[in-house]
Amino acid sequence: MERERLNIVVCDDEENVRCLIKRLIEKQTKDCRVMEFSSGVELLQFWRQEDREQIDILFLDIAMEGADGMETAEQIRNWKEEREEPLWGSLPLLIFVTGHPEYMAKAFSVNAFQYLVKPIDEKEFADVFAQALRECRHLEMKKNIEPQKILIRDGNITRNIPIEDIYYIESNNRKIIIAMGDEKIECYGKIGGMERELQEGFFRTHRGYLVNMKYVERYSRTEVQMKNGSSLLISKYKYQNFVKAYLAYLAEDSR
Repeated sequence: MERERLNIVVCDDEENVRCLIKRLIEKQTKDCRVMEFSSGVELLQFWRQEDREQIDILFLDIAMEGADGMETAEQIRNWKEEREEPLWGSLPLLIFVTGHPEYMAKAFSVNAFQYLVKPIDEKEFADVFAQALRECRHLEMKKNIEPQKILIRDGNITRNIPIEDIYYIESNNRKIIIAMGDEKIECYGKIGGMERELQEGFFRTHRGYLVNMKYVERYSRTEVQMKNGSSLLISKYKYQNFVKAYLAYLAEDSR
C-alpha cells in the first residue's frame, strides 16, 4: 500500500533557493511534507535520529559552507553501507542542486539520481521532479513484488542477480560484462543470448551494448549516457528504433 504523503528534504544555505524549490514542489504535488535545512550539519543531525520518518527525495546543494553537499552525501552513503542498505534503487532519491556544473562528474560516486543547475529553470525542475515521483512510486510498488532474477556464473560462484539492478551489459570478446550500480561482473556468455533473455525494458543500442532503459540519463545520435556516468555507443542504424522504444518505455512507465 502506498503512503499518502511523500517526505521531501531541501538542504541549501540560501534561503531564497529553499523557498523556490519548496514552491516548485508544491506546484507539482500537494501530497508531501517539505523539510528545510540550511547546512549539511543540520541535515546529518536529523538523519541520524533513530525515530525519524523515511526521506523520499533529497534536494542537496553541492557547495555549502562547512559540510558541503558532496561531503554530506558521502556521509549518508557511508551510513547506508554500514547498515548494509542498498545504495542504488533505494530511497531517498538524491537530487543535487548546484551553481557549479563542473562538480557534477563526482555526483554519480555518491549515487545521485539527478541534478539541477542554478539558476533553477522551472520546466527543467518539473521534468526532474516528475522522474523522481515515478521512481518513488516504482520503488514503493517494488516492495510487494518479487524481483525477476537471472543466474550468472561469477568465477566459481553462481549468483542470482535481480534484473532491475542491471544498468547495462557489454560484450567483451567471448565474455560479457554486467554493469550494476556498484559493481561489474565479468563472465562467459554472449550478448545476443542476454538480449533474448532480457527483452522488456532493455535495448541493444550497439553490437557491444545492451542497456536498461530505466537507467538512461540522456542520449544523442552517437551515445547513450547512463545514470551511473557511463557513456555507451549507439549505432546510427539503431538510433531511430532506440528513440521509439525509449519513448514507449517512458509512456508505459508513467502510467
